[in-house]
Amino acid sequence: MNMRKLLTVALSFLVVAGVMAGNPEKRGTAGAEELLIPVDARGTALGGSATASISGIDAVYWNPAGLGNSTAGVEALFSYMKYIADINITYGAVGVKTGIGTLGVSFQSIGFGDIPITTADSPEGTGAMYSPNYLTMGATYSKAMTDRIFVGVNGKLVSEKIMNSSASTFAIDVGVQYVTSVGLKMGVVLKNLGAPLRFDGTDLERRVTLPDVKPGTPDRNLRIVSEKFELPSLFEIGLSYGLKPVEKTNVQIMANFRNDNFANDLVTGGVEMDYNDMFFVRGGYTYSLNEGEDAAGGVTYIWGPSFGFGVKYPLTSGVKFAFDFAYRTAEYFSDNMFFTAKFLF
Repeated sequence: MNMRKLLTVALSFLVVAGVMAGNPEKRGTAGAEELLIPVDARGTALGGSATASISGIDAVYWNPAGLGNSTAGVEALFSYMKYIADINITYGAVGVKTGIGTLGVSFQSIGFGDIPITTADSPEGTGAMYSPNYLTMGATYSKAMTDRIFVGVNGKLVSEKIMNSSASTFAIDVGVQYVTSVGLKMGVVLKNLGAPLRFDGTDLERRVTLPDVKPGTPDRNLRIVSEKFELPSLFEIGLSYGLKPVEKTNVQIMANFRNDNFANDLVTGGVEMDYNDMFFVRGGYTYSLNEGEDAAGGVTYIWGPSFGFGVKYPLTSGVKFAFDFAYRTAEYFSDNMFFTAKFLF
């Protein structure tokens, strides 16, 4: 694919994205919003701008096509994040190269801690506690079609449980990455495509006296039918270009556009610099298009700049260990910190 064709494809995607512009009026009405929470330090430090260049096990969340671009036979990742409001997120993934492509599995678990149960009669709490249980399990397949084209799909089972009510659904991510002959990389991904969530369970039951029945007819338990919640689907397109300013030093410059069907569109940029593929420094920034002010005159998009670092070190001749850290600033809430450990075989 020559540069003219590549630019034509990129512009076509941008036109489609403009037609599908985000709808901020629907903000807060989606289900499974945990699918939008980043899960690893590397991609977060880059501001989510690595759609075109992310590779290896880190790519499972950002663009599954990049899993097939791994240089390792086996990769394992474990990540922990301190999110907002005392919420902690644990994530793990494993990828294995096979004769038919690269296969991966992943999980995300969100811990909310113990929350007091309150009622109309006991607004200060009944003394009992509950803790929601949010879990996402994924299976990924990625394949290198050529030495320049990578494709991938990620299937996710999403489960949410709050006390005795729960909801679950299935969603997929589909991504493509392309590397041109001049080193320019392009990535496209559609994320969180799936059926809506609907909660059901005994917590939605109410004891009801039926109308127009004979005296003495016992009350019945009737269950409220909850509303459906659409998934927060995304369309992202990104570009990346690598430079080598001095020997053993590489710089990757990235840009990304995100269309969100429940919020304003985002433009992100990031830079990653490494020395000898051992020491890494990263930074990223996200700009929300058409962002306004809330009722108090404050910002409605709370995430600010992000940055981080990483190290990769060979433990043996066939095993490498990597550690990544990211720090993401936020308004109104405490800033986020990400810790990611990886083993490459």
